[in-house]
Amino acid sequence: MVCYAILSGSIRKAVILGAVGAVILVAGNPIAAAPPPTQVPNSSPSAMTPGFVVLTQPVKVKIAYGETVLPAGMKLPVVSSDAASVRVKYMGEVQTIPIAAARFDGSAAETAGAGPPATPPIVPTKFAAIPSNMPDTQLQVSLQPGYDSRMQGGETSMRELQSLLSTHCSEGVDLSGAGTKIYNGATYLMNAEQATTVLGLPHSAPSRVPVATPGFPKNSLYYIGYDSAFEGHFNRLYLVTDTANKVVAVQLVDEHPKGRWQSAAALAAATWSTYNFINARMRASDTARVQAASKRQGNIVVIDTQVFQRVRTRVGRTNVDRYEEQENAKLLIPTPFARIILHCAKIGLSKT
Repeated sequence: MVCYAILSGSIRKAVILGAVGAVILVAGNPIAAAPPPTQVPNSSPSAMTPGFVVLTQPVKVKIAYGETVLPAGMKLPVVSSDAASVRVKYMGEVQTIPIAAARFDGSAAETAGAGPPATPPIVPTKFAAIPSNMPDTQLQVSLQPGYDSRMQGGETSMRELQSLLSTHCSEGVDLSGAGTKIYNGATYLMNAEQATTVLGLPHSAPSRVPVATPGFPKNSLYYIGYDSAFEGHFNRLYLVTDTANKVVAVQLVDEHPKGRWQSAAALAAATWSTYNFINARMRASDTARVQAASKRQGNIVVIDTQVFQRVRTRVGRTNVDRYEEQENAKLLIPTPFARIILHCAKIGLSKT
């Protein structure tokens, strides 16, 4: 509670002057140094020193073999910007996003005066453990309140998750799997820092990016990506964590598979859309084909996905289509968490 005292005359004036001085010192810049209104950039393009932006809302973008959703909270390097949009680097390509969907991060944006007012990113501060009859000492997954509330859109991803998971477990919120082995010593609900040590991953300070895929607990999951070599061909590993930074899943991705082809006939039944669930990547063209399959290994559900791009060649007078693999992913989900995903997908797809 803040208490106010009635100050008289010169004492009150001294307090006010002291407070103003303190604000100036804390801010680090004199108030008089703020640019006058006439110097605010107009709607014409303006050059700025490259820096970073943080997305304030999800943004859907086109990528080489489909489309993906860049989640709110994701930090991206800036290439250039103007009053209406900002161009950022993502997966080696330049993407243009609305300026209203991002805030500039760092001194470069402050110097240029571009972009929306800087506001801190939304960081979960309250954790909601799913109700359980387990003892208090039992580790519990930490999710935001409303983690299973309905989402707008995303039916395709949710139906595909349902199809891939439902043959191996049923919908529910059972927490009895804490400690389940996921991958090479990393276990379900292990602290992410401990998992990094167990897996021999770099000990730098990687950023946590929100998971935006419909069907996963809403506003409650993050992924941390690591570049290295895994299982001979995967070049990237993602630790998927809850709001308390505990591991709930692991995904391996091969972003540059080489020399893997399929015939059009072999992919005739490849009617899936989502080819990377953690990064929310989906095919957006009929020239791409996605294969997906799931299996259960002990208490882990493994989802394997591959995306292929059509390459058309001329043989005599006939066009021959072949499909070259462009990315494949292996997602490992402990069955207790798979049940939570099924629960969220069921609610997300409900009509009531």
